[in-house]
Amino acid sequence: MKKQLQELNKIISDNKSGSAQILLNLKKHILKNPDDEDYLRFVITEAENHLNHFASVKNFLMELKSELKKSDLKQLRLFLENSILAQTKETEFLFEKNKKYLKKFKVLTTLSYSKTLLEILKVWYKENPSLEIFILESRPMFEGRIFAKELIKIGFNCNLVVDAMMNYAVQNSDAVIIGADQILKNGNVVNKVGSFPLALCANVNRKPFIVIATKDKFINSTRFTDSNRPEYEVWNYKHAKIQITNFYFEEIPAKYISKTIS
Repeated sequence: MKKQLQELNKIISDNKSGSAQILLNLKKHILKNPDDEDYLRFVITEAENHLNHFASVKNFLMELKSELKKSDLKQLRLFLENSILAQTKETEFLFEKNKKYLKKFKVLTTLSYSKTLLEILKVWYKENPSLEIFILESRPMFEGRIFAKELIKIGFNCNLVVDAMMNYAVQNSDAVIIGADQILKNGNVVNKVGSFPLALCANVNRKPFIVIATKDKFINSTRFTDSNRPEYEVWNYKHAKIQITNFYFEEIPAKYISKTIS
């Protein structure tokens, strides 16, 4: 049980991975323990308390609770296996569906870490291994650095730049492409802080600003709020005259989004 709890805690406290990766990790964790209904309900409660701000996780937990009411544990295992398979296959479908549009781009700019975009790029690499990618490092948690490491494993040539250099990256790219944590009912997109100025930068430079998201990112709401995260992540310094604000996510108005691939 101690090992299970340690693994669960690692998943729910992950503040560097994208929501798709966290969701996949959560599904796989549950699949390891599908026969323990008490633990399963505990996992659901913990996930709701810590991860419900991710639309994909919230939607999955609703499906899981519904499945628990009508299925036995054997059927539940099948539900989890199918859910994992569907999540991994959906990105391949998204690329194939939009391949003609995407293949015209030779240089991209992105930021942070997106599991959905990573899986798209794995397929894209087979079509165009010379595709170049600018990555904003995404302070304060530096998810962009993690994303860069994943992309060079695939074989991509990457150019990592600080967030303040986004205009340089966009000017030297054909398009800007990001993942999403939520897509609101009004078409606005919620993603890592830096996404809104990146969208403005793309619009000023007349470059397409593209959002890639799986269907579980859509929510039936037009409101988004975020809470201030630990100050020490930005600067571990205390002074009465310094206030540190550290939001992880922000909303991008639909009018600045050229295309949503979903």
